[in-house]
Amino acid sequence: MPRIVDPIQVRRELLGRCFDLFARKGYSALTTRELCQELGISMGTLYHYFPSKAALFEQLVEDLVQRDVLQAAKALVGAETVEERFTLLGEFLGRQEDFCTKNLAILVDYCQYQSTEERFQSPFWRRVHNTYRQAVTDLLGITDPHLVSFVTSHIDGVFLARLMGNSQVSMREQMQLLGRLLSPLQSKGFETQG
Repeated sequence: MPRIVDPIQVRRELLGRCFDLFARKGYSALTTRELCQELGISMGTLYHYFPSKAALFEQLVEDLVQRDVLQAAKALVGAETVEERFTLLGEFLGRQEDFCTKNLAILVDYCQYQSTEERFQSPFWRRVHNTYRQAVTDLLGITDPHLVSFVTSHIDGVFLARLMGNSQVSMREQMQLLGRLLSPLQSKGFETQG
């Protein structure tokens, strides 16, 4: 009797085994052939589940983004004030630093081979950014789009500084500071415009 294969489960398993490969070798240095060898599958199997290495990578990133948002939501349970939410977010992101900095390095590597216009037009990047932006709104209660951009840019910047060896910048401290800075705006519904 033929074995019944759940394609969704196979895709999940393949994606689950890819992050460390991309983190170790980088997106650009990891060829499709090497990827298949490391995963122990044929190229035909890979292409059966993903049309390209880029498609596999993008699906991996989107799955990781969803996972990050769910974990962050759990970490912020019980926080009532903006300062508490930012403090808990800083603690969560601090615990996730190794993973997040590896992820950032892989994403930067992936971006090198796309023009600015391609990145700005990409449905993939739009989905990733929109997911993070919605998480800032949902988890931190910030609705002003300029403040949402400020928060996401600040988080990215702290991770980039840490990735580049700046040990004087702490995610926990930066998020506590951000919480203190934004707390007065909470009573205004986080609106920065007239």
